Amino acid sequence: MNTFTSNFIRKNDFRANAHTIAMLKQGWQDYAATIPPYPGGFEGKGIVICAGGITHVTCAWVNISMLRNNGCQLPVEIWYTGAELNEETIAAFRQLGAECINSNDYTTNEDVKGLVLKPFAILHSRFREILFLDADNNCLTDPSYLFSDVLYQAYGTIFWPDFWKTDKINPIWEIIGDTDYHAQEQESGQLLVHKEKCWLELNLCMYFNLKHEYYYQMLLGDKDTFRFAWKALGTRYYMIPAAVGTCGFELSANGFLYGLTMVQHDSAENILFLHRNWFKWDVTQEGECVWEKIRRFKQGAREKICQVNYIDAGSIRRPFWDLDGDVETLSFRELFGDYEDRCLDILKTLRGYKFYARFLIHMHLVKFRPGYAMGIRDKTFLSHPSIVNA
Repeated sequence: MNTFTSNFIRKNDFRANAHTIAMLKQGWQDYAATIPPYPGGFEGKGIVICAGGITHVTCAWVNISMLRNNGCQLPVEIWYTGAELNEETIAAFRQLGAECINSNDYTTNEDVKGLVLKPFAILHSRFREILFLDADNNCLTDPSYLFSDVLYQAYGTIFWPDFWKTDKINPIWEIIGDTDYHAQEQESGQLLVHKEKCWLELNLCMYFNLKHEYYYQMLLGDKDTFRFAWKALGTRYYMIPAAVGTCGFELSANGFLYGLTMVQHDSAENILFLHRNWFKWDVTQEGECVWEKIRRFKQGAREKICQVNYIDAGSIRRPFWDLDGDVETLSFRELFGDYEDRCLDILKTLRGYKFYARFLIHMHLVKFRPGYAMGIRDKTFLSHPSIVNA
């Protein structure tokens, strides 16, 4: 269980005794000593996205379409697992210059599911230099210039901050042997990494994700496993200094901004990424604009406060974050014009494609028809061993 304070500390109730801490510390150190050197064989620069299922495929389509509309020519890989994509959707993505790769095609003893797919995809991608994007993370302009950033070239890595700092009593600090309590947590909706320079760190990150029964409890999922892998090995990285902002809408005159999107900057503090965490494209209605205002801390802000409000949607009570203190509020449309309208046009067009309708049916069958994902298409699935023994 995680709780978040108004002064941006993430508190966590996971506790580990001295024996568990020593076991985990020895475990990652033993593993790190066995990581082979960089093997070579990776070439070029590209974007890697993990996307499977209705939500993330819809988001990835809008994401990649906007990249192409903004002039980005970087090759794209979409990583998925099992039956999360069908052949027709794979062919459609190919028309956008995106290659779809099934992680099941890689012979491995690793259990690559869910969030673990992110470091796995980065490690196994054909690219040597990678901009990783979450499927629901939209770039406001062509991000190709990031690979030429002198800070990336110096460090081999650029990370982006989350809102929070890790509570100093979190066991992770003892496990990796670090006391940098004032450092920002990492938000891994975007990563820039040079695999040749950071091969050991990426492999240790993969290890942390495979041990997710421990590390996800301490680190709020996969996101900080990258930062702590670098810290564990004593490797420097560059963290974007501009604080994350929030983008959303107001419902009342009280001025509370229902922030549903994280706003991230480049090293020159230009807004570059809109990570649409809370209100993804698959549930966005036709013509529904929600990017009305951006709120972020002023440069050199001293007073930084986090506020939270909730909207009840059926059985789900959704938190929305707002910022207070030394902040500035900006008009999204004044800054970025018709960007959201263009996204909505792409979404509308996608929903009119026949391949998308058939993909929705495919995913419904994968979820609710036993045996479908294993290629069993008739009533014989009722006698399949996995059904009989269920």
